[in-house]
Amino acid sequence: TAAFRKFAVHGDTKATGKELNGKNWAKLCKDCKIIDGKNITGTDVDIVFSKVK
Repeated sequence: TAAFRKFAVHGDTKATGKELNGKNWAKLCKDCKIIDGKNITGTDVDIVFSKVK
């Protein structure tokens, strides 16, 4: 989707928009309010990214 591509290239001039790095995954989770600081933290989404990657 277009939203995925925008997050995938955010801050990375060499990004193709087809892959999402860990930093931008965390930004997506924060901006979409998945990270709430209570039930789900930045560390949690980092762990998920590492396991799926």
